[in-house]
Order: sequence, then C-alpha cells, then structure tokens
Amino acid sequence: MRFYLFAFIINTFIFNSSIFSDELTIQSTDEKIRKYYYAFNKETIWIDQNNQVKDIAFNLIKEIKKDKILKPFLDKLFNLKKIENLLEHRDYLNQETRIQLDILLTKTYEQYMNYLAKGFINWKKFVEELQKLEEENEIKAKWSKYEVRKNHIKLLKDSMEKNDINYAIHQVNYTFPYAQDLEKEIIRLEKIENNGGYTKIPQITRPLKKGNFYPHIDYIRKRLYQSKDIDSKECSKIVKNCQYYFDDKLFKAVINFQKRYGLITDGIIGKNTIDKLNTPIKEKVKQLRVNLERMRWLPRNLGEKYILINIPAYKLKYFEQEKLNLKMNVIVGKKKFPTPIFSHKMSEIILNPYWKIPQTIVKKEIIPKLAKDADYLSKESIKVFENWDVKSLEFDVSNVDWSMYLNNDLIGTPKEAPMRFIQTPGGSNPLGKVKFLFPNQYSVYLHDTPEKQYFRMNKKAFSHGCIRLEKPFELFENIITLNKENIEVIKKFEESDYKLNKKIPIHIVYLTAWVENNKLQFRDDIYNYDKIQSKLLFESSF
Repeated sequence: MRFYLFAFIINTFIFNSSIFSDELTIQSTDEKIRKYYYAFNKETIWIDQNNQVKDIAFNLIKEIKKDKILKPFLDKLFNLKKIENLLEHRDYLNQETRIQLDILLTKTYEQYMNYLAKGFINWKKFVEELQKLEEENEIKAKWSKYEVRKNHIKLLKDSMEKNDINYAIHQVNYTFPYAQDLEKEIIRLEKIENNGGYTKIPQITRPLKKGNFYPHIDYIRKRLYQSKDIDSKECSKIVKNCQYYFDDKLFKAVINFQKRYGLITDGIIGKNTIDKLNTPIKEKVKQLRVNLERMRWLPRNLGEKYILINIPAYKLKYFEQEKLNLKMNVIVGKKKFPTPIFSHKMSEIILNPYWKIPQTIVKKEIIPKLAKDADYLSKESIKVFENWDVKSLEFDVSNVDWSMYLNNDLIGTPKEAPMRFIQTPGGSNPLGKVKFLFPNQYSVYLHDTPEKQYFRMNKKAFSHGCIRLEKPFELFENIITLNKENIEVIKKFEESDYKLNKKIPIHIVYLTAWVENNKLQFRDDIYNYDKIQSKLLFESSF
C-alpha cells in the first residue's frame, strides 16, 4: 500500500495549529518539505508501493557518510543515527513511523543539496566580519559568492527515474579543478595522523645549512619523507654519522618543501621552515576543508577560456580548453587594501592607458605630497580635469594652495569631487603600457607596471587592490594577436582600446591550499580570511 501524505500534512496544518509535540508533525510543517510531496503527488518518495525502502535512500546516506569534508560536522547537521536506526528496523515499522522516515530522508536530501551548492559557512555572518574590518581597521575587504540555482525537487525526480542519487549530487557539487585532489589529500593526511602524525622537529637556535652536521637533521629527513618531499628517510652514507649530515639530497628536498609552502627557496632551514614543518596535521586538514568550502562559492563552469588569479599564491594562470597556456607572477593588494574576491568577464584591453587616480589615493597620498612640493604633478605627468574625461576642461592648478585640502574632505569623494586627477600614458604611470578591463563594482582591473622589481620578491602584496602583471604582453598576445599596428600604437604612447568579440571569464580566488602537479601546496593567509572562515566553519553550531 502506498502512503498518502497529503491528508496527514494538511490535517496537521488545518486542524492542529498549536505547537506540536511529536517530531514527525513538526517536520511535516516545513514549507520546503511540503513542496516535495506536492511534486511527488502527495506520496512517499523513498518508500515504494510495497512498503520497501528504495535503494536510492540507502545510497543517499552512503554518499553523505563518505563525504570527506562533512566528517567533522555529520552529527551536527544530519539526524543520521535516527535514520539508520529506522532503516535497520524498516521491516517492523508502522505506517506513521514509515512516514516519519520518509520525511527525514527528504529533509536530509534537501540539507545535503544546500550544502553542496552553498557550503556550510553562514555567508551573512562572514559578510558581517568583513564589515567589522572596515569599521574597526578601515580595511575594505570584499568577497562575492556565486549562487548555484538548481531545482532540487526536479533533480530528485530525475534521480528517482535514473535510480541514481549521484545524478542530483553532480548537478550542484563543485567542479573546481583542484577540489577532488584536495579531498584525497584529506584522506592521506588523516591516515598519517592516525599512525602517529608527523615527526616533531626540535626548535633550532641558528639556521641549518648544507654541508654541516646538526642533531636535527635526522628528524628533518624523516619528516620530509613523511610528506613525500624526499624519496627515502635513509641518509647517503658518504660520511660517518650521516644521519646528522645535511647532504645535497636533503638540501634539494628542503627546497622542494619551501616551494610548496611559498617560502624563500634557499635550502636553508630557518625558523619559518621549521614552523611549517611542525604545523600539526589537524591544522592542515582544517585549512584544506576551509579551502574546499571556498570552492563551493565559485561558478560551476569556469569557461572554455578563462583567467584564474590566486591571491595568496601571487599567480595568474590562463587556460584554454582546460590546458594551461600561460602562468605568471602578480602583485596584489596590500593587507590594508585587499584585492576583492569575485568572478567577472574581461571585455576590453587598453594600450597606453591613462591612470584615473582614485580619490582615496588623491586624498591620502597625492595631496600631502603636493603640500610639500607644488611641482609634484608636473614631475609625474599628472593633470587635473573637470571630470574623468581627458577632453573635459583642464584646470590650471599652478597657484593652488594644496595645504587647504589636507585632513578634510574638500577634495571630494569617489562619487563627487570638484576635480579629477589623471596621469598621462608612459613615464611613471603605474598602469604601464596595457590595462585589462572587466568593469565591476570594485573598480579593479589587471595592468602592466613600470616597477618590475617587486615581482622578484617572495611576498607580493603591494598594490591598492588592482592586480599588476609580470608578463602583460604575453597575456595580450594570448587574447589578441600582436601585430605591427599594435606595436606602433605602443610606441606612440597614444591610448588605444580593443573591445573583445567574446568576453573572457576571470576568476579572482583566495586559496591557501591546493594540489598542483600532484603536490600539496600551502600559502600564507595574507588577508586573515582563513582565520575568519575557519572560526565560522568549525565553531558554528549550524
């Protein structure tokens, strides 16, 4: 006999409007759950006409339990123990209890689909934390989340027809290239933890260098073997007491480790390297889970051609048909001026761009310089106009007393100002010779820079939020063919723009852990987002 839920649910609503005592009645009043049963003709979803629980119900619970990211949160999020108990005794359930089981399964499915699409971090609370940064520290941190819009009920109906719950799961789950590899790393690290964890290395009093004997070396070699940075924990028996000798093989392993962590790759074991070696596995696994959570906030389709910029890695990658065509270093926003995290589409490239100087920079940096040096504008080829149009009225500011604009708002705001400061192409123009536009609410873009020396530094957070490119013309050539006409335009220092026939998706992400070339990578949390999101994820009551 097929159970009909409609009368049961409607009676609950119409004839018993008080606060209900039994859990079944409370669950049946959930608006989302009622919609499922309307869509399924007011019949049970997970139990068939012969009162048998369908295989797809067991598969749903199986998929949830094997989800590696969910492991710490299972008991908080899902009533699995109760469901499993009911499933175990399914042949002895009465009609009311079977209905209760069906509703529990439906609710669990809806919760799991929401998690796959959105993650667990309370987005509203995260935005509030970003707002605190602005209120307390004047740091305008911005992060936009991609919304997956899928009809969970339709996906369940399709899954029922296919008898495959994974059909629905794959429609909403993340598709980011690094995700599955990162899931595997959680399994690997937890296995090491269960076997006793990483070898602990004693603190050092001075840096350890190749070619010398140190009591720490034996510990370090074992530790690097555990993380696959060296292929053997045995020392090269070229000297007596080789287990304490810092040989060439260990030197190369240390460099490999330093690369994976974004450290200075000098092969010298200093405090920073020891600290990274001694980071507890539990902390690493937490970091991996936070980064996997972020991957749920990205578009499911990155594009046939797309640009991926990872802020903590200071790296840009350009892909075509999933093939990496270009890779370069980038300069990103300082901690005080963090580059926003979001996805958009590049639509235009400008050669020899003017720099329309943001009013915040005018107020905080240019006006103080002008108060000390009235010739600063002419030295830097900066002109002052009525508005952002370089063809608008240009002001003669040679006799302006700039000190009157210090420590006040007379110079105006980003929205309204009595004058606009614009730097002409060439020379010390910080945009260099090319700018890549993807018009957005944050007014950030990619651009060249005359200050190439910063790309050689290990940490590369120096901008006011925009992203400076190490190889701007290689990116230009990947997008637009560089011909004689383009080259002549560059030489003339005349602004020229190129509209793209097909916009190119650009994804600015914040990943402090990922897998690249089969190697687990870690980077510093330069904007403290790991700290904020980890607290929301692991200390939340959900």
